[in-house]
Amino acid sequence: MVSRFHILLLAAALALGSLVTAPGSRASAAVTGSTYPTVAAPGTQLTQASQLLSAAQSDADRGDNEAAAEKLRHAAQLEPRSIEIQRLLGDVEYRLQHYQAAEQAYQAVLAVDPGNRDVWNRLGGVYSAEDRYDDAIGAFRKSLPSQAGFANLILAYQDEGRLGDLESEMKIEETRNPYDPSNHYNLASIYKAEQRYDAAISQLQYATDLDARYVDAYNLLGNVYGEQGRYEDAINQYRKAIALDSKYAFAWNNWGVELVNEGQYEASIAKFKQSVELDPGFALGFENMGVAYDHMNDFTQAVEDFQLAINLDPHERNVYVNLGALYYSHNQYNLAEAAFIKGLALQPKSARLHFGLGMTYEAQKKLALAEEQFKIAIAEDPKDSQAASELASVESVLSR
Repeated sequence: MVSRFHILLLAAALALGSLVTAPGSRASAAVTGSTYPTVAAPGTQLTQASQLLSAAQSDADRGDNEAAAEKLRHAAQLEPRSIEIQRLLGDVEYRLQHYQAAEQAYQAVLAVDPGNRDVWNRLGGVYSAEDRYDDAIGAFRKSLPSQAGFANLILAYQDEGRLGDLESEMKIEETRNPYDPSNHYNLASIYKAEQRYDAAISQLQYATDLDARYVDAYNLLGNVYGEQGRYEDAINQYRKAIALDSKYAFAWNNWGVELVNEGQYEASIAKFKQSVELDPGFALGFENMGVAYDHMNDFTQAVEDFQLAINLDPHERNVYVNLGALYYSHNQYNLAEAAFIKGLALQPKSARLHFGLGMTYEAQKKLALAEEQFKIAIAEDPKDSQAASELASVESVLSR
């Protein structure tokens, strides 16, 4: 049954995997009872703030966001104009779902460095989590030409059902400057999101013809081949990306995905480990590693990796599907139900989450609830044949 649910994730660009989000309706409360002094002797504040930042980074890499936030809030009091402190503070507040606090931290960075594209991208993630789509699109646009920002811009337009508008805009840009490889890359990214794979491949070939060292383009071309089931062709593209940049975590992750697709689970884990060693905050790497461990029947390690992915990015779009599937496959239906419901709180239109919840209700003999979830899944994805089959089965039993 696990194969009905599990989703392996390809990383086309930075996206939101390295930051995260939280309840922006209120800023987090000030830390009280801290062991860190609030006043430092002259000349020591910078050193103390640097030490707090280093310790907080270690906490964040372990997924201990509460501990990291406590240190960073104090470090920000000592050095309020430190870009590094405020950026990481924004990340952990986002992970803790303290959206207003995250926004304040990112705005503090932008007050010092208004052109910081990486932080504009992260701020767009905060706005997306709050369903402030116009603000999110504006922030993502300010992050361009960042590949991460463009990937998130696509997601924002998809969520609003306006991807065609973005495609039209990018076609105009490509026509205006056909010799800019990034225009071809951006258009290919949209075609991939629309599952127009031949068009995406054509644009990526233009991009690499114009720039033979375009690492992101080789990685995205691998993504496209992987989605077509051309796993070895995909791996060859990731090898090209890594040959140009051995520290390119996304290609290592994606190579692992294709190995899982080929049933080479132990080999895939080595690739996923490489990706998270290069980027300890890479939530997708941990999530995919969890999928591989589940295929190897290592339940405990799979749960640990999924939970770490959630700690690093609670808004990752498929981790709750995978965690719920894991619990479901081990007959832990209450935990599966909780995972699917938590995912739906973040993504109420996810057909796979509704399907997973329906399967869990069906296993618990809660057939009326299962019927409702399968109907929602089909409404969100009319091509979902699994949901249609399960709905027919449940309705047959209920009609007796």
